[in-house]
Amino acid sequence: MKTLLLSLLLAAITWNSSLAQACMGMNFKSGMSFELSQFNAKDKPIGKINYQVKDVHKEGSSTVMDITAQVEDEKGKQRPPYTIHYTCTGDELIADMSGMMQAMQNGGMKDMEMKLKTNKLVYPGKLSVGQKLSDGQMEVEMNTSGNTMMTMNMIMANRQVESQAPLTTPAGTFNAYKISSDMNMENRVMGMPIRSTMHIVSYRTDNQLFDIKSETYNKSGKLMGYSLLTKTN
Repeated sequence: MKTLLLSLLLAAITWNSSLAQACMGMNFKSGMSFELSQFNAKDKPIGKINYQVKDVHKEGSSTVMDITAQVEDEKGKQRPPYTIHYTCTGDELIADMSGMMQAMQNGGMKDMEMKLKTNKLVYPGKLSVGQKLSDGQMEVEMNTSGNTMMTMNMIMANRQVESQAPLTTPAGTFNAYKISSDMNMENRVMGMPIRSTMHIVSYRTDNQLFDIKSETYNKSGKLMGYSLLTKTN
């Protein structure tokens, strides 16, 4: 579930080259696919997430991408797919994390009604070393029979671009920016708070939708696991 939360969390039409250029230089069209493979701290594969762009369309002056995510465990067993959305304004790429709600419902919370109260994670069009990024936040309220049973608040804080260097994965070699952040989570179950903190190190490039690599550390600085961009099509 923690890997899924990080991970991130996305009628066929073609996005022509002029529109793609207007959207931060990224070329996307329906049918494109991406594979993120997940590993534990000992480099053992523990699953993968396959993303496929289903639709690219305009909403006002922005471009919106609807992307289907299919999660597989280490044995190849698939969970029900869910959809995530990315909005490109030309200056910012905004990730809609509401697909996490679908994943949680598919994962055993089907009887709960989920209400998304806050939902935003923003990446600027251009990254630079030393740059500070705005906090990301997702706040969810889970109800059953009209009663609030659980709330979840996740904040991605202290987001900063630390360095830039080439990074090679099975999908290729990328000129990647290293971004560090702190993920603070507070779950309240029947009013009782359960808090946790993790440190996230992600690697991004200006012309890719997903992180090239993402590492998750516990509050003591011990690596818990990581993901890699392993395929693009």
